[in-house]
Amino acid sequence: MTGKRGKPSGQPTGKRGQPTGKRGQPTGKRGQPTGKPTGKLPFPDAALVAYGKAHPGTGLTIGVVLELEGPPPGRRQLDASLRPVAELLGTGPSDGGPWTGADGNAEAAPERGLTDVAHEALARPLEPHRWSCSTVAGLPGGTSALVWRADHRLLDGAGVVGVLAALTGALGPDAHGPDALGPGAHGLGAHGPGAATASPARAEPWRARGALHRAVTDPLRAAWLCGTPLLERRRGNAAEAAGDPPATLSYACAETDLGLLRGIARRHGTTVNDVYLAALSGALRAQPQLHGPDGQMRALVPVNVRGPGDAAVLRNRHIPLRIPLPVAEPDAGRRLSLVAARTAGRARALRHPLVRAVFRSVPAVAGGWCFERYFDPGRATLLASNVRGPSSPLVVAGRRVLRILPLNFLPAGHRLSTVLATAQGRAVAGFTTTEPRSAAESFAAAWLGELRVLATAGPWGRVQAAGADATASPAASAR
Repeated sequence: MTGKRGKPSGQPTGKRGQPTGKRGQPTGKRGQPTGKPTGKLPFPDAALVAYGKAHPGTGLTIGVVLELEGPPPGRRQLDASLRPVAELLGTGPSDGGPWTGADGNAEAAPERGLTDVAHEALARPLEPHRWSCSTVAGLPGGTSALVWRADHRLLDGAGVVGVLAALTGALGPDAHGPDALGPGAHGLGAHGPGAATASPARAEPWRARGALHRAVTDPLRAAWLCGTPLLERRRGNAAEAAGDPPATLSYACAETDLGLLRGIARRHGTTVNDVYLAALSGALRAQPQLHGPDGQMRALVPVNVRGPGDAAVLRNRHIPLRIPLPVAEPDAGRRLSLVAARTAGRARALRHPLVRAVFRSVPAVAGGWCFERYFDPGRATLLASNVRGPSSPLVVAGRRVLRILPLNFLPAGHRLSTVLATAQGRAVAGFTTTEPRSAAESFAAAWLGELRVLATAGPWGRVQAAGADATASPAASAR
């Protein structure tokens, strides 16, 4: 989304690319920012816009559901916290009028939990290029919920983390460890809305290691990874673009201590993202109805390709990477090894500076054509995002954040979408599906069970503790 002189209109930038929240934003009623495109869109922003037009029944909602300590914050408190968000995004909530803060405050019904709030959030429509914020009071234990949702055409997963940083005051990029294949995240640092950024990808190991040949092989590998899906004949059902009615979506989640995933990754010499995908592979073994038409399972993993100059960009800066999942392999340890072999070096290749230069030069008109093939349900049957959030405790408008549940969108023709969010020392996997909610809860429990299996089978035959506090959302297992 660009304005004058090529600057993003939804994110006016100043010195060193930091958002300024100053003039240059698109405006609508009463001079308030609208967030709608006003100029030529770069890829993949244009790709998602075209994809949304081709599949009007597909919701592109992403976001987070936060459990807050005590009752929800007052309107004035929340307005103050949301103002930096509106300035960063250049748009107000999805309410059709000027920005006034949260768009609702509801009272929870008896026994309504945080996952119920997330489940219901997916059913509420959201305007293109807009975001919304609502609160829910009276959750079990006297807590409350804050639901922040946005249209994917407005920003990506790393951008949501940037918004979370602005909302909570946890600003400044975190150091990126070797366990993230997907988008990066934030930690604590400088304060003020201008400091909130979508974290760039972690430092390129090819440069740090001084491997000269990777300067040649990585771009070639990236061209193969990105180009192969584009050269394949599209196999998805053409009727998907005909405007089918929106699917009824279900949501479930599984939570555990982040140390459990990190411990498994260390013992097997791999990454947290590989552990996440290996557990998905195991959980899918018992779900043949979710496999692709050829019986295979290929996951699309969005890779954050932000460079140092893109750190302040909240908009979409990612490339979907297709990873075949070894669902047919019966041994959990072997599944993890196969996943690690299939992901090794791929994200690094996509983060090569030359690849980023080519990425910026892709014509916007080609975006829709590319994403139709990347998300083709005949070729890729699972969207598996990985978003790394702040590790330090978070506070929203004076309320401590107790839990964070991530929301992921479901591509047209797909039946399952997953997202792993790590923050405050916890790992939460969110599952969005067209299956009944009981099936979503069952899948969440199965993913958690696969983690326990991986935790008990180290590569040297040692028996490890499975992590006593690993839990799935209610109905998947008792909390």
